[in-house]
Amino acid sequence: MSEALERRLTALEAEVRELRDREAIREVIHRYCQAVDRCDLQMLKSCYHADGYDDHGFFAGNAHDFADYVIPCLARIESSMHSITNTRFRFDGDRCACTSQWHVVHRLRHDQGFTDFWHQGRYLDVWEKRDGEWKILHRVIAGDLDRWIEAIDFRAGLTDSPNRSLMGCRGAEDPGNLWFDLLRHRPERPPMDDLWAGFRALSEATR
Repeated sequence: MSEALERRLTALEAEVRELRDREAIREVIHRYCQAVDRCDLQMLKSCYHADGYDDHGFFAGNAHDFADYVIPCLARIESSMHSITNTRFRFDGDRCACTSQWHVVHRLRHDQGFTDFWHQGRYLDVWEKRDGEWKILHRVIAGDLDRWIEAIDFRAGLTDSPNRSLMGCRGAEDPGNLWFDLLRHRPERPPMDDLWAGFRALSEATR
């Protein structure tokens, strides 16, 4: 093998290794979102090293203690939905400095409907690979935007109909846990005569 080819193969191996590491970290970032949205304590802890640190503003300390604290807090509200964009990576051996933009909606129920608290910001992370597995070693959040929106429970105002999609929930019954069992979900429904009838009725009722 020529020296040039050997250098090229070494470079390709390094590129593939970084791509694999990026995807492994991204998978845990997404798992974190599922864990907090579905209030899955063990899944959330699996995203951090046991000696990891988390500063969420309202909590700063051991990451597993953060998980023990935040899951019961989230379970008391109607729902949460986290989303991630614009993830960037900087590797240094078995560590990676990583930033990700997040936005989350926390929904609180009240007598007139809901208040949606919409927060946007960034996770500023240092990750570490131990025994071949990437987990969060150090996380600090930086907030960027906040707003709240008053919302109504429009589904409660719609008439009963077989034409309803699956709805997310917390726990084992969440449809996101189906994976390949989703193939067993094959209902057949007639198309709705007027898709927007219920929405128009709600719009008129709330004017």
